Amino acid sequence: MTLAALEMHLADAMAERLTALKTDDGVPVFAAVLSALDTAALTAWPKAPAALVLPISDEAEGSTTRRVESAPVQHIVRVGVSVMVAAPNDRGGARGRERLSALLARARQALAGWAPPSQREVLSFRRGRLVSLEDGRLQWLDEYEIRRVARAGVVDVE
Repeated sequence: MTLAALEMHLADAMAERLTALKTDDGVPVFAAVLSALDTAALTAWPKAPAALVLPISDEAEGSTTRRVESAPVQHIVRVGVSVMVAAPNDRGGARGRERLSALLARARQALAGWAPPSQREVLSFRRGRLVSLEDGRLQWLDEYEIRRVARAGVVDVE
């Protein structure tokens, strides 16, 4: 499996985990969980609250040239979770902040420290930031990362 494939696999596994989150009443926490490759995510604001899971980056710490192809290289794969909430008629933003805060807490609890299927390493929370605040909608992006030791861009299938 290449690291690009790992990014997609990881994003899909994270989306499945977020889709499975339920409230105490058994209602899904997110009305929609989309992948970055979902065309609906690219064309319209989804039904809120929503999460969009998207691969962000793949970085190698060290040389990945042909000469050292068999040498182990640490890779960092980052995947983002964009959480979106609607907060219409919320001039001060209090309701929107409350909703966003609760959703972020649930997502972080589900993802940080979790080992995705067929992975030995766990996801780490890296950072979060406000992406958008407009028209009664809030969008926040959390970044998660997983570190793998691989051979110059190739992750062995486990």
